[in-house]
Amino acid sequence: MSDLTSAQGIAAKTLAELEAMHTGTLMSRRQALLTCPETSTLSPQDKASLFTPIRFKDTQVWKNAYRDLKSVLDKREHLPNKQERKMQRQAKAKHKK
Repeated sequence: MSDLTSAQGIAAKTLAELEAMHTGTLMSRRQALLTCPETSTLSPQDKASLFTPIRFKDTQVWKNAYRDLKSVLDKREHLPNKQERKMQRQAKAKHKK
């Protein structure tokens, strides 16, 4: 996904754009946001030029993007992770016997 590369930063998205995305894409976006560095060594004036695309967690644009993403994900159905799916398969197989 082109908007999730750390070298170029993460493109800002509107709530409407986030709501239109597939849950897997949202989870990939979440992971990309979480892998952003906490802060940069740039001055506040230099950071102002970095608001878009999103590169650092200590910017308001990162905080807004993460908040918006979480609000959309909170409305979605839970998708089991690898461990949960394995437990479900094992329980189903155990009940078939």
